[in-house]
Amino acid sequence: MITKRQLGIALALASLAMVIGVVAADWVGAGEWGGFGPLQWLGLGAAAVLLLVSVGLILRGNRPA
Repeated sequence: MITKRQLGIALALASLAMVIGVVAADWVGAGEWGGFGPLQWLGLGAAAVLLLVSVGLILRGNRPA
């Protein structure tokens, strides 16, 4: 059975992967903007929200999810 802590850790890793993907897209030069585009900012915002949710789950402990 998966616990809330395990689910939170998995979501934190997913948000880290999202941030790496957004930064990698900018590094590779995807898109037409010279800096961060609007979809990249949206992706970073979604990753931040996901990270906040994951921290909340991690703090809930080892109860079943």
